[in-house]
Amino acid sequence: MELTNFSFFYSNSVDEEAVGAIAYRNSENTFHGSLVHDFDISIVVVYKDDVDEPAVRHTILQGEQCQVLSVGIDKLQRKLLTGQNHVFLKCILEGEIISDTNEQLAVLKRDFLRFSGLRRDHLLLIGFARFLQKYMDAKIHMKNGRIMDAYQSILGGLYHWAEIELIERGIHPEAAVWEQITGLNTPVRKLYEELTVSTETLDQRIELVLLACEFSMVSKIADCSSILLRILRSRRTPWTVQELMQHPDLESVSSELPLILRKLVYCSLVKEVPVWKETVLYGCEHIRYCAE
Repeated sequence: MELTNFSFFYSNSVDEEAVGAIAYRNSENTFHGSLVHDFDISIVVVYKDDVDEPAVRHTILQGEQCQVLSVGIDKLQRKLLTGQNHVFLKCILEGEIISDTNEQLAVLKRDFLRFSGLRRDHLLLIGFARFLQKYMDAKIHMKNGRIMDAYQSILGGLYHWAEIELIERGIHPEAAVWEQITGLNTPVRKLYEELTVSTETLDQRIELVLLACEFSMVSKIADCSSILLRILRSRRTPWTVQELMQHPDLESVSSELPLILRKLVYCSLVKEVPVWKETVLYGCEHIRYCAE
């Protein structure tokens, strides 16, 4: 059954408040233990606001196993940015729009596939925040002698470094990031092999990769944080972290901002400006941030 025939299913199974729906067919016909591949068809039904429908439904449609996911359009955009749900990624990258009110899904899909401008900036910021967090975790584990925990953390850091390398080349990171990175002229693949198959001791391997990560972090932080730096420079008055998190261009990456902001201060790319209220005894003002 072709995806174009799913309009019948949509019109009879989804209420009129939905913005539209996107369907993805599993062409492999094999069981891989994931939500994408366990079903013949995955359908994402998108709503303008919060969803009243069940978030997940499993059905049989003309003899085929089908999962239906209901999601608000803002939440869908956030999930696509963070890569948290591979079903959504598959549907937006390879699926077919089967219903679309006011062409909102067509615009979303087009902007996502173009992979430029604000969306690319957001993805780079999120990827770098994850990379930075894993690096910091590994450093702490090594300091406390937790070698295997450090190994696991730095392995995750390399994964996010690979995601950044893909994003910089205009490639959407998917589940098989290491397969995607194969053949690209990037040091992250060699570091992955150095960490996993080298004959040196585990401590030596981790320390080597941590050193490389530190160098990469310094070289990438300005480019990966370009959207945040641009907004910090957009006015003369310094910003509080709350103001930055509420900025329209940063709301979708607000959870990543505090960590990135402190690293930018540490690297002297951002200045913190404490402003004390002299008229209030023992009172204080928020730390504010600016960039030149």
